[in-house]
Amino acid sequence: MNIVLYLGYICTGIVIGLLSGMFGFGGSSISTPMLRIIFNVPPLIALGSPLPMTLISSSVGVWKYGKEKLIEWKTTWKILITMIPGTVLGAFMTAVISGKILMFLTAAFLLYVSIRLLIKEEIEARRWPQYSFYIAGFLIGFLSGLLANGGGFLVVPVLLILGMNMKKAVGTSLAIVLLGVLPAVLIHWYLEHVDPLITLLLSLGVLPATYLGARIAIKTSSRNLQRYYGIFLALFSVYFLIFELSTV
Repeated sequence: MNIVLYLGYICTGIVIGLLSGMFGFGGSSISTPMLRIIFNVPPLIALGSPLPMTLISSSVGVWKYGKEKLIEWKTTWKILITMIPGTVLGAFMTAVISGKILMFLTAAFLLYVSIRLLIKEEIEARRWPQYSFYIAGFLIGFLSGLLANGGGFLVVPVLLILGMNMKKAVGTSLAIVLLGVLPAVLIHWYLEHVDPLITLLLSLGVLPATYLGARIAIKTSSRNLQRYYGIFLALFSVYFLIFELSTV
């Protein structure tokens, strides 16, 4: 490594932090494809190394959104009850599924979420039975463990469907990510999927940028925030999918 590469990782962390603060995820879902595309980091290392950074970015976001009363803690605990065991199961599944398959799943995952958000400017709320929270929590956890991310990309759309506005969905998602990602961090560290130096350099950029991203989001209308979120995911997921196909 050299100073240019160090600065590259720090700048990547800044981008991740801004997006995390604005859109309510810990950052690992975006940092994984960025590490693959920009730095050609091996798939499993690209999956695992951003996870400890997620704890930092989501902590900053929770602090900022919490000050603005934009976190629904009751919903947070309902989803976390089943999300954590789902995360553990999904994380262990990475040991038997190839890194390339995980990269394709990540791309498909991002594209699905973007399309769902862009179909309508506002997702219609429905009345859901209480057990739906527990089912959703387990599925979010399983996919977040499998794809080595905090689950924020899944949590935000679920909360929107349940009738929460965009800003509260972002804040609540960050709280869920913060509390739910720890098992995945420990497991991927145990499986040696974490490069501590990459994690450190990303974190240096993430810390201040997440705070700035949260401030921008809080001052933006919920409708515009949701639109920006969907457009960004659509563009990025298509680019990432093309990149992975070109390397087969």
